[in-house]
Amino acid sequence: MRNIVIIFLIVFTPAFLTSIKAPGNKSAEYVLVITIDGLRPDAILKADAPNLKALIKKGSYTPTAKTVDPPKTLPSHTSLVTGLVPKKHLTIINEWIEGMGYTEFETIFTIAKRDVFRTEMFVGKDKLNFIAVPGSIDKLEVIEYSPTSVEEISESFISYMKEKMPKVTLIHFPEPDIPGHKEGWMSEEYLNSINRVDIELGKIVDSLKQASIYEKTLLVITSDHGGKGDTHKGDHPYVTTIPWLAVGKKVNQDYVIQEEVNIYDTAPTVLKALGIKQPQNIDGHVIEEIFVH
Repeated sequence: MRNIVIIFLIVFTPAFLTSIKAPGNKSAEYVLVITIDGLRPDAILKADAPNLKALIKKGSYTPTAKTVDPPKTLPSHTSLVTGLVPKKHLTIINEWIEGMGYTEFETIFTIAKRDVFRTEMFVGKDKLNFIAVPGSIDKLEVIEYSPTSVEEISESFISYMKEKMPKVTLIHFPEPDIPGHKEGWMSEEYLNSINRVDIELGKIVDSLKQASIYEKTLLVITSDHGGKGDTHKGDHPYVTTIPWLAVGKKVNQDYVIQEEVNIYDTAPTVLKALGIKQPQNIDGHVIEEIFVH
């Protein structure tokens, strides 16, 4: 039996109705960011992950992107959606308790809502409530971890996408992080859990094609951290190095990204794809080389 928390958060304010579209051409109508919790780049090669490997061939990829310090789920996801390093967004804890509030900084969702874009999050850990600032998410669905939660997350997204066609979406898969803590990173169960996520990636891509929006979507797939042994503490490369992949009609195919990529570069890059102005004073930069010019 799955346990699902669903929150609908919509507010209408003058700021909400203010357009912040940047001049120039956008490269995507939709953005879908998928985080695969605890995924090490070298594990992609060892796992049976045909869908992910095929997407790497179709897009721009680096196996040497970096997460933040501390390399934990909540600080890294906060950096992903704000474009800020933890020293600026001040989120170093890795838990969220109801009543503690939300990030006070702009996110890709708060910014997108000003252009009246529909937004959503489907996540496998309730701590990610922290980045779902009230008024910025049209639908937040937290699916508590279970042996079937990875499949439930993708099914929930596919069902909602067919009905509402959201412009900006974050999907978070809690595997392979949880098997990594239980059995160890690079263990058989860890690699098997990557296979399970890969199956759902295939379903998601197929659903975008069936909805005729695959060619209009910028798809970003990354991770929040890696791991070593049964943990992801410290600054070891196995912990701090993550994969980062972008796929889209106006993204270079079968391309290895040459510049340094950090997880907080995700926010400005997806905003650029949507033709939205970049926030000032953020740490991330647009990964310009991935785009076809």
